[in-house]
Amino acid sequence: MLFVSNSSEDTLKLGEKLGRSLKGDEVICLIGDLGAGKTTFVKGVALGMGIDSGYQVRSPTFTIVNEYPTKKGKLIHVDLYRVKDIDLSEFVGQGVILIEWGEEVEFCKCKVKFEILDVDKRRIHLEGACFDGLI
Repeated sequence: MLFVSNSSEDTLKLGEKLGRSLKGDEVICLIGDLGAGKTTFVKGVALGMGIDSGYQVRSPTFTIVNEYPTKKGKLIHVDLYRVKDIDLSEFVGQGVILIEWGEEVEFCKCKVKFEILDVDKRRIHLEGACFDGLI
């Protein structure tokens, strides 16, 4: 599926829509350049999953892994920008896993690819069974 986002709010809303449709055990890799909207998309997914009040999604660039409780179970947000050799298998089955910079993660069943078209405009391509029934 292909979407065009004209703003960070569009990207947030797409993530939110996906978050509402997830079952709770998906592994989704997010691929795109710096500033392409990956973390904004994760914020939307967290909203759609019903992130617990008091939690705020932040980029895990330095912490590597952030976990958030939601109404649908745990949301595990991983950033592989600085670290490529982390063993993520311990997280599989623990909740929804969203992996930024996950180009080389072999067990990703679904991928979201972000392409910067303009300052605020993005092309977002969703690949995989996680997105069945999204539209």
